[in-house]
Amino acid sequence: MNDRTGPAARSLCIIGCGPRGTSLVERILANVPALYGDRPLDLHLVDPYPPGAGRTWRTDQPGLLWMNSAAEQVTLYPDASVSCAGPPRPGPTTADWLTGPLHDGGYAARRDQGRYLRHFFETVTAGRPSSVRLYVHRARAVDLRRTSAGGATPATRQQVVLDSAEPPFLADQVVLAQGHPDVRTEPAPAGLTRIGPGPADPAALDAVPPGAPVVVRGLGLVFIDCLALLTEGRGGRFDRTPDGRLRYLPSGREPRLYAGSRRGVPLPPKPGYSAAPAPSTPAAALRFATADACRARLSRPGATFGRDVWPLILAELGWSHYRALFAEQPARTRMTWDDFDAQYAVLLTDADRLAKLAREAVPDPADRLDLDRLAAPLAGRRFADTDDLQRWLRTHLAEVHHRRTGPARAVSTALVDGLQRTGAVIEDLWRSGDLTGDQLAGALSRFSLGTYLSSGPPPLRAEQLLALAEAGVVVFVGPEMRVETAVTDTGPVFRATSPAVPGAAHEAAVLLDARLSAPTPDRLADPLLRALLARGELTEAHAEDGTPTGELRLSVPDLHPIDAHGTVHHDRIIAGPAQFPRPGTNAVFFRQNDAIARRVLAAP
Repeated sequence: MNDRTGPAARSLCIIGCGPRGTSLVERILANVPALYGDRPLDLHLVDPYPPGAGRTWRTDQPGLLWMNSAAEQVTLYPDASVSCAGPPRPGPTTADWLTGPLHDGGYAARRDQGRYLRHFFETVTAGRPSSVRLYVHRARAVDLRRTSAGGATPATRQQVVLDSAEPPFLADQVVLAQGHPDVRTEPAPAGLTRIGPGPADPAALDAVPPGAPVVVRGLGLVFIDCLALLTEGRGGRFDRTPDGRLRYLPSGREPRLYAGSRRGVPLPPKPGYSAAPAPSTPAAALRFATADACRARLSRPGATFGRDVWPLILAELGWSHYRALFAEQPARTRMTWDDFDAQYAVLLTDADRLAKLAREAVPDPADRLDLDRLAAPLAGRRFADTDDLQRWLRTHLAEVHHRRTGPARAVSTALVDGLQRTGAVIEDLWRSGDLTGDQLAGALSRFSLGTYLSSGPPPLRAEQLLALAEAGVVVFVGPEMRVETAVTDTGPVFRATSPAVPGAAHEAAVLLDARLSAPTPDRLADPLLRALLARGELTEAHAEDGTPTGELRLSVPDLHPIDAHGTVHHDRIIAGPAQFPRPGTNAVFFRQNDAIARRVLAAP
């Protein structure tokens, strides 16, 4: 695939060839005929992992690690719904391409998604224009150095330095697409072991002794992956009882996990995907929080996300929830939908009057939308002891699972769909430059509940977690968990506590950071990003009040980095991590990648 013969050519480089980088490759190749004709072009791809799959979706990982998006809702092919200047490339979803059985009725193993991604990469590169020479570097980029381009002009090119024996090569435009960056692990005190933060690491988890107590920080998707590897991966299995409940049959090799987080509760599962058919209200187009409506509010003098846009998001989520409730469970309402809808549209952003309307129309408080309760179910609660907390949480997990998989799951589905659609609007506003730095910080802070409520695991994984809690393999620590080191009579330990359970403490010699820690600039592990930060060629963004945001400073919407002197580096683009796009949704992912591809092709 690497052909270094032929005339000198303009050179593009993509660093990171997982899903984002691979989609950029496809968009570049799709746009070459119209924008570049038959002029020679060198396209360099840099990634130590196989192109297409990258690290996260590599095909040699355990089959116990699943996706958390249904396979039929994942594609890397930009279909006709995508509003972009480049040509579409219709193609199969993951489910269409795999054709075989899926987990929990609809979810692919991560390694099988990797096979889909590698096939996509091989397909689009095999059909590339003959003018494009493709170079795949199975290495890690460690630096970008500017060098004179020579000739009569003072222009510079970039020398891409690799960690392999391969010599540096030159590029005119560089796109950084490494995905979610790793952070450096804090060293554990002597006598203690710390694993993570970062994706579940099978090799590191293999070092956890059977039966050993482990303090676990994080109850999200990384936690779910670690659970699978430490239980089923060690010979345990799940079994259905005659009454339909799931129970865990241990192998005896499992550790005992003391797990907590800021919220103290695991992510709710995705709404039931494989359960028996149930009434379903088709998803409606956004009614209140459209991109145009949000832009209009952001254009007001002194606009803030919280004051001007967030009320539209809340109104949209409430409307999605109640529309499904009235359609699927009319017996639980005491007003016609037409009357409710008309009043809702008038009140819109008056939170107090909307709450009054909901009380009048929906008699049971459990049926009303309460985002605060959903986002922080343990807020303000106190428990007599650890057993009291376990009883409450096991009941909570069972109720949440029933709401999201039982006959009334259409209401949960509508809320999750509303969160995904409004989340796409927020991303669109940011990618198009309509959100300033401080507005973006406000948006990310407020919409963290969207990630919590809509990004959970497949339902079966949540049911397995409940079974593991009932078997005593998982013990929940509580919200606002604090982990400290202490010295006991038997040696040093990690000690986990929660203010929700006064006096309770859980100790272990192993700390598992089962989370993707915030990649703040001072903690980045990526050698290329560290080198650019050290020279001031990358800088951290700040809100208007001077508070660091943890994000890199970019010129939006072009995504060019801004250095310490305020200079915009137009020959570099930072394409951050993104979720897989859904087919038929005019996904921002594809629109942005097409714009990046055309920008690097058209650059002087």
